[in-house]
Amino acid sequence: MHTHVAITTFAEAQAFLYRRFDFERTMVAQPAVPFKLDRMRNLAARLGNPQQDIPAVHIAGTKGKGSTAAMTASILTAAKHKTGLFTSPHLETLRQRFQIDGKLCSELEFVKLVNQLVPVVQAMDVEANVQPDQDLKPTFFELTTVLAFLWFQQQQVDIAVIEVGLGGRLDSTNICHSIVTAITSISLDHTSLLGNTVELIAAEKAGIIKPNVPLVHGCTAGPQAEIESRAQQADAHITRAMQDIEYSIAAQSAQGATLRDVSMIIDQTTKIWPVLEIGLPGQHQINNALVVLGIVGCLIEQGFEIDDQAIIEGLADTNCPGRLEYITGQPAILLDVAHNPDSITKLTEYLQQHFADQQWHLVFSCSQDKQVADMLSILIDKFKSITLTQFHNNPRAVDCAALLELAQQSAAQTSSSDTGTLQAESDPVSAIAHVEQRADSADLIVIAGSFYLIAECREQLIAKSKSSTKQ
Repeated sequence: MHTHVAITTFAEAQAFLYRRFDFERTMVAQPAVPFKLDRMRNLAARLGNPQQDIPAVHIAGTKGKGSTAAMTASILTAAKHKTGLFTSPHLETLRQRFQIDGKLCSELEFVKLVNQLVPVVQAMDVEANVQPDQDLKPTFFELTTVLAFLWFQQQQVDIAVIEVGLGGRLDSTNICHSIVTAITSISLDHTSLLGNTVELIAAEKAGIIKPNVPLVHGCTAGPQAEIESRAQQADAHITRAMQDIEYSIAAQSAQGATLRDVSMIIDQTTKIWPVLEIGLPGQHQINNALVVLGIVGCLIEQGFEIDDQAIIEGLADTNCPGRLEYITGQPAILLDVAHNPDSITKLTEYLQQHFADQQWHLVFSCSQDKQVADMLSILIDKFKSITLTQFHNNPRAVDCAALLELAQQSAAQTSSSDTGTLQAESDPVSAIAHVEQRADSADLIVIAGSFYLIAECREQLIAKSKSSTKQ
């Protein structure tokens, strides 16, 4: 048996977690370590089931779940509830996945928490090796999830907002003690793991629905029926964010939107907000904000005090790095973690709506499990230049030469004569630097296609922008 050597630094704590099997970093159609909630339940039980002490808002969805989680947490914090927020993946540091009232878990606390995990994980590993069934070994995501529950429990949060990692039904977050569940939107993504029709994916996400726990959803047509039939079987009260909340759009800009006369029924009374500002840009964030209001309504009905001021402030002040994030400069840069055809379409619509009078240049890279050709066919005729690159912080990156080949095929197939110049450069940072040199100062450089691409270049770009504005 290993003796447990105490972990003393954040780097060691992080290394301990990263040695585990990690779906985010592995390309698997049929995972060697199956998704199983028993292993997660076993892990949590050995740590005293911290999740049972924490009322949770549990949020699933193909897209929008991270933004919805951030807005919900922002409102709860503004309402003076001590609020935990667990999201994934992270952009710059693993600690960004764990927040309380907008503050990251400190390195010191993180080390303490990982030390609590180590003996339990070692015991489970030893048992797994003895058993014919190797499935006992906890994965990276399971450990980060239980770590969040432990931290929230020890810090005595009033409520936690928990974003599903992948799917819903068998996601390790699904052991949480939810008091509201939400499903933001359903489209095709991660098909090899979750099924390849919207209805199958809806069924997977609907796995977070719990008996008598209210559900809020922002889904339309196909998936809506699947999700609502699951909710009805579970006697879960349904809020249809897209139908049950009335509003009009007063204004939309590149920075966000202003909604007017927003009304919904809370506790059998019609509640009206004359004006609500949404601080996150993009048309889709209006839909996410409606889901957030649905969640807030359910919490108020359960006795949580959330006043109008908190709702107004929380929605206006939410910040989601890497989601249509604008970095000033000459040329300016727009970062977006769009990584499936649906979100890529939304990105191009946003550009057409708010930056129509500028020339755009694209720096693009993506993961192997994504619908690469579909994304490229949407992007191919919209940019003055397209540079294909690859990120190095995750082995799932598509090789940039392969991307270039796909882009060339896409350009050959399009009926549009507007395809820009195409080039490939394997290092994202130098790819961006070369585009900056070629572009006019009034142009816009768009960096998109993967969370990991944004993670690799964001800090440098922001630091550079700040230093040039100081000069």
